[in-house]
Amino acid sequence: MIGKIEEKLKMDDYDLEAVFTPAVVNFLILDFVFMCTVLPVVENTTWWHTALAIVAPIAAAVILTRFFMNLFRATSRIYEDILYRKDRLKFPTTSMLLLSVRNISHEKKMKARNILKIKYKTSLCPQHIEVTDEMEARRTAKDAASIIRKVVAESKDAMTRRKLIRYGTFRNFLGGAIYCMPLAIAFWAIDYNHSGVYSNMILLTLLFYAVLFLIDIYLTMSAADDYADTLITTFNFLNHDEA
Repeated sequence: MIGKIEEKLKMDDYDLEAVFTPAVVNFLILDFVFMCTVLPVVENTTWWHTALAIVAPIAAAVILTRFFMNLFRATSRIYEDILYRKDRLKFPTTSMLLLSVRNISHEKKMKARNILKIKYKTSLCPQHIEVTDEMEARRTAKDAASIIRKVVAESKDAMTRRKLIRYGTFRNFLGGAIYCMPLAIAFWAIDYNHSGVYSNMILLTLLFYAVLFLIDIYLTMSAADDYADTLITTFNFLNHDEA
């Protein structure tokens, strides 16, 4: 639904966030006031009911979906802070450029480092600096990783893009779970204390959700490693003449 609306209106990111969303918010407020004041006067005019029944759910769906998308995406950064430090110095792309970290082949690592040095005038720290001042070596590698991401993004490589989307999907699920899991537990407690009719069904759902959450933590880390590996591989391929 949202994709079709964006496509038909041909909105860019600014139009969607800064123009369309405030308009929808205002419309929803206006719609509420309208239903409380004008609608009772013309309640026998059935087309008003039909129009509101169609337009209001669409407007609400768009604004809520966009809000939660941004909220979950922003919150997912908390997991990146936990997994890879707040400054992202231990993100896989950064780690894979260090000589002391052996998570990709030495040949692939050295190709990337040589390309960065020759073509982009960026030298990474030698191994003895990595041993004596690891954080400085990681800061240098982080700057180099940003060059790699920029170069690959500009190439619009489809495989790297798919790996990035895969990582983002798993990561953003974790961001949403921060809110959804406590709410689901609260709903279970309410039902358990109220009628208990659906408490067992909700409890099974919660257990499934918890297992999915734990699995997704592993999938997020695995997808980050896969994305970083593909990123460096693509970077080397795009600059193979410099290696």
